[in-house]
Amino acid sequence: MVTESEVLLVDAGNSSIKYVSLKDINDSIHTAASPQACFDTLKNSQPAKFIFLSNVGKASIEEQFHHYCAQNQIQLRVIETEKHRFSLTNAYSDVTKMGVDRWLAMLAAHTMTDRAFAVIDVGTAITCDFVADGQHLGGWITPGYGLMKDALVKNTAKVIADNQIPTDFGIGQSTQDCVAMGCQAAVHGVYLSAVDYLSSKHDEFSIIIGGGGKNMLAFAQFDGSILVANLVVHGLARYARRELQALLF
Repeated sequence: MVTESEVLLVDAGNSSIKYVSLKDINDSIHTAASPQACFDTLKNSQPAKFIFLSNVGKASIEEQFHHYCAQNQIQLRVIETEKHRFSLTNAYSDVTKMGVDRWLAMLAAHTMTDRAFAVIDVGTAITCDFVADGQHLGGWITPGYGLMKDALVKNTAKVIADNQIPTDFGIGQSTQDCVAMGCQAAVHGVYLSAVDYLSSKHDEFSIIIGGGGKNMLAFAQFDGSILVANLVVHGLARYARRELQALLF
């Protein structure tokens, strides 16, 4: 019999690898800079029997997980974007063109509300997808905060920026502050645009926010938006629990 503590959920993103056991999904999620750093940490934890992997990083990440699992008698499940699963239908005609992180974020958000919703993931890129009545309607992809700042600095002669992320929101009185506040305003704009779009079509709706930069939208919690730790691992958990249930019968 496989227990939830023996199932590992792994979200391999563009900048880091996040992982947690299925049993501890509502606790702190661990972060590693590389697959090897993740494997080194796992040596001191309860051995896993299953790993559910979402990978939007380099192909070599998946290869390293295949090798690690083969060496340690672990069953690896690499989750890919699907057309239909768990009463949710994808709007893409070619689902292979959608990053699995977006698909898993939608699957996670789908369990959190019965209303039409937008799910916003704030990471290296910011993605926003809209769902109503179990149907994915479409979405947006825009550069994240860091990419926006980098693009400004690299493509303009007299614009400079620092590495600080503002802890409040306002207007700048130096070039560095103007860049920081301007990029933060653009991030806020994704949220406000999602509210505008949904409110034009639905009397009631939800906004679910996740990703490493979710705290940049922390102001949104005051109007009923839901902030979660990691949407991708919660989406992976749906696949993991379905397989564990099948093993019991």
